[in-house]
Amino acid sequence: MSPVSVGRKISFMTISVNSRKKQIKKSFEDLIKELQTSNSEKVRYNAARVLGEMGDLRAVDQLIDVLKNDKNGSVRLYAARALGELGDTTATWPLIESLREDRNVDVRVRAARALGKLGGVDVVEPLVEALSDENPQVCITATDALIEIGEVATDALISILHNEKVNVRCDATRALGELGNTKAVEPIITMLKDEWVNVRIYAVTSLGKLEDTAAVPALVDVLRDSKENELVRAGAAAALGVLRDQRALMPLRELIMHAEDLGELEDTALKAFKKIMAANWQKVPGAQMAKK
Repeated sequence: MSPVSVGRKISFMTISVNSRKKQIKKSFEDLIKELQTSNSEKVRYNAARVLGEMGDLRAVDQLIDVLKNDKNGSVRLYAARALGELGDTTATWPLIESLREDRNVDVRVRAARALGKLGGVDVVEPLVEALSDENPQVCITATDALIEIGEVATDALISILHNEKVNVRCDATRALGELGNTKAVEPIITMLKDEWVNVRIYAVTSLGKLEDTAAVPALVDVLRDSKENELVRAGAAAALGVLRDQRALMPLRELIMHAEDLGELEDTALKAFKKIMAANWQKVPGAQMAKK
């Protein structure tokens, strides 16, 4: 047998062995036993992971116990993840406790993500509280979880728009835009006066996403404010393009015509102008003739 053939045979045997290993499946009972009694943290967190993927709700109580009591952060992390995947609301309050109290950042992140999957009114307040977490990844994950929960989070997010922490104001403003409830339009308009540029950028972006033309006058004011940051003004122009309200045509045209150079702001304004014209050409004097 040639060396090449031997090599191929060894390779084939390795693949076969690996394939057989992958086919070995542990029973639910075996996984629960490993989760509860193994001295190996790797075995325990793998058991938690697989139990979440199995979808068997009988594992919920054992996973909650591990989430509360296991000394290893990785094991608690996978327990939180599994509880989110299983979707049993019995885990809601244990996950809330982990989000509020666990010292491990990764566990808090996973708890926030799991709560987003579970949803419900009870998880809104703890997730809003988590926007003030000392770790930015927890804040971002909590924001995404609130977005996933949906409109039930609207009022709570509106209530913290003027929080003293700038990251909380940013996250709340962004989330409200994603939720799509036009109840947030007027509160977000007030954020256009925030002292922080990032908050104002999120505000103009969210007003575009909410697609309510009540925001047009406020966005036009931002567009016309030459003292405003150009990124904010460009964001206002983009939002006006999304809203496609013909009241924005003249302010956009003026900005373009008076510009000495065509930068990002002017380019965004031009694109917005074209979008609005395309949507309103039948209503704009002279545009119908030009269309023909």
